Amino acid sequence: MKRIVFCYLACLLFSCFAFIACGSSSGEEPAPQVTINLRSCSITEGQEYTATSLKEVTVSYNNVVAVSSNANITLNDTKCTAKSSATTAMDVVITLPTLEAGKTYVLTIPEGAIVSKADNSVKAPAYKVSFTTKGGAKPINNDATALAQKLGWGWNLGNHFDTSSGEDGKHPQWGYWDNATPTAALYTNLKNAGVSTVRIGVTWGNYQNTSTWEIEAEYMAEVRQNVEWAEAAGLNVILNLHHDEYWLDIKGAANNNLINDGIKTRIEKTWKQIAEAFKDKGDFLFFESFNEIQDGKWGWGDNRTDGGKQYRTLNEWNQLVVNTIRATGGNNATRWIGVPAYASSPVYAIDNSFVLPADAANRVMVSVHFYDPNTFTLTPENSDGKSEWGHTAAEGKYQASSNEDHVVEVFQNLQDKFVANNIPVYIGEYGCVMHKSDRSNRFRNYYLEYVCRAAHTYHMPLCIWDNNQTGGGNEHHGYFNHNDGSYQSGMEALIKTMIKAATSDEAGYTLESIYNNAPK
Repeated sequence: MKRIVFCYLACLLFSCFAFIACGSSSGEEPAPQVTINLRSCSITEGQEYTATSLKEVTVSYNNVVAVSSNANITLNDTKCTAKSSATTAMDVVITLPTLEAGKTYVLTIPEGAIVSKADNSVKAPAYKVSFTTKGGAKPINNDATALAQKLGWGWNLGNHFDTSSGEDGKHPQWGYWDNATPTAALYTNLKNAGVSTVRIGVTWGNYQNTSTWEIEAEYMAEVRQNVEWAEAAGLNVILNLHHDEYWLDIKGAANNNLINDGIKTRIEKTWKQIAEAFKDKGDFLFFESFNEIQDGKWGWGDNRTDGGKQYRTLNEWNQLVVNTIRATGGNNATRWIGVPAYASSPVYAIDNSFVLPADAANRVMVSVHFYDPNTFTLTPENSDGKSEWGHTAAEGKYQASSNEDHVVEVFQNLQDKFVANNIPVYIGEYGCVMHKSDRSNRFRNYYLEYVCRAAHTYHMPLCIWDNNQTGGGNEHHGYFNHNDGSYQSGMEALIKTMIKAATSDEAGYTLESIYNNAPK
């Protein structure tokens, strides 16, 4: 027994000596070796980005780092500047040079470009990441792009002939909502200001009898007079059915053949009268089948659950309008006709639910409206309203996912589907209300310039919405006086900017140059 205890004590004593021998002479633990390894990168390998929006890349490491004084970080063959992040010392922010659309890039961080801040002899390993930028506007030269140049920058005579009582044969109680009496001077001054096209929205149902749907001769003559004033001034004219949506019950028609048959009869009789009244007019005149046909929910209604019935109904109506106009002969046999998708929305125009009418003359255009994001452009005074827009807007003051990238994506999709295939697209309405603060209006001006330049870049003419309302807040879209075409107060410079953005072929004036001058 004693022998066993002795052996145990001997082993224990040997273990203690061994532990002491393995320790440092000072009795302290050795310092852990510092390593620098990559944790994450703000861009993803092989991902596609929009050239105008990608300005910098953030690379994160597992320890506090610094950028070496002789770092040679490059994007393709161009050297980039880099610095430690002010937010966290483990991040490095790399500023990229100007990117081109439709190109592949490789960001290269060589070994030793990033080092440990505590010991600059400890180097981060080399790292590479490649990405591409979305393709830009294609160099297209066809009938669609030629028509875009012809239509140029346009203007809407809003809230005049499109005024509606919402009832058949009943004139609007308050007359014309713009409280104006257009004259020949209106159109002459629009032309002198640089306007190329006037869109005249007309509500016809309030001036039709309910037995034969005949349009009152006096009303037709008044509309014709304005078209002829515009013609004499050298302007193009787009003439449509506007707030007749009150009788164009697409939800009812989509679900009831009898309702649809009745509406189609009225569409045919209405458009036949309009077409006959203007078939002698030259190619300055364009027809537009409808305005913003939808079931009252602006694309968020039963159209989403009815299996495509409303979309098919609108396709049927658009075809009927084209057939009716062509049948009247004269210049209408080859006149350009614009047709909208559901709610005049680019989203539904791009969607396969929209079918372009068959046309032997091959002269049908696509009509869309663009007010994205409406919280900024139409209803900034609402509880969910926004006062700023774009990449420099303050946090919480802009609508997420509706900035410059969104504009480019929508317009490029329209170009790729239609313009590139020789089908013209025009933006019949766009705009942004006057805001109430100087800062917000700087963002408004930036938005309008950017949208106009994007439209030009992707070969689409556009018409500003103008309802003759001055001042600031919801529904205030005043640019020209509707009586005589004089500039509304403070609007001349903005109008000239929009016209330049929508029509100029100046090489250095690009979406990027506008982007780089966004309000701060």
